Amino acid sequence: MDIRCPRCGCEAAPAGHEDARAYYQCPKCNRVWATTLASLAGTDGPRSRRGSIRVLVVDDSNELTGLIAAWLEDEGYAVVTATSGREALDAASVYYPDIVLLDLIMPPPDGFAVCAALRSSLPPQVILMTGLSDAEHVRRALDLGVVSLLRKPLTREAVVDAITVAAERCQRDPLSKLRWHFGMHPRA
Repeated sequence: MDIRCPRCGCEAAPAGHEDARAYYQCPKCNRVWATTLASLAGTDGPRSRRGSIRVLVVDDSNELTGLIAAWLEDEGYAVVTATSGREALDAASVYYPDIVLLDLIMPPPDGFAVCAALRSSLPPQVILMTGLSDAEHVRRALDLGVVSLLRKPLTREAVVDAITVAAERCQRDPLSKLRWHFGMHPRA
């Protein structure tokens, strides 16, 4: 399997594995990142269609991204995580996620800017997460045409329900086959 760095596209070297996660390191830029072992393995059975749907989870809290990733992996989705706007854009440019679960407030660029940038090529279905409740942020988020706006603290049911709606949209989306193709053959 050809694993490439989300930042520079260079072929990555395995750096180990632990707790159902594989770690890779880029020999060019020295970036280290993790992906789930389940997302690297093919799946068969009733969840195999979900396993072909890639979800990018973005939040500046490692604990929250890990928790959401575990929930979605239990449901059979392939999950990649990022903890900043820059990491999210890097990962999206390599893995072409079908769905992005994105926090609004995080290290630059923020969720609004990331969402706008994702719309520029093979746009994924976007679900926004926020702890903010002011009307201006909510209006601005909904103007981006997202699937859903989830309020923190999150529940497993709310996340899985929103991802299910987004996954159904993906199955009707003519661009989903292109995202799948490019995600299976990452850019060099």
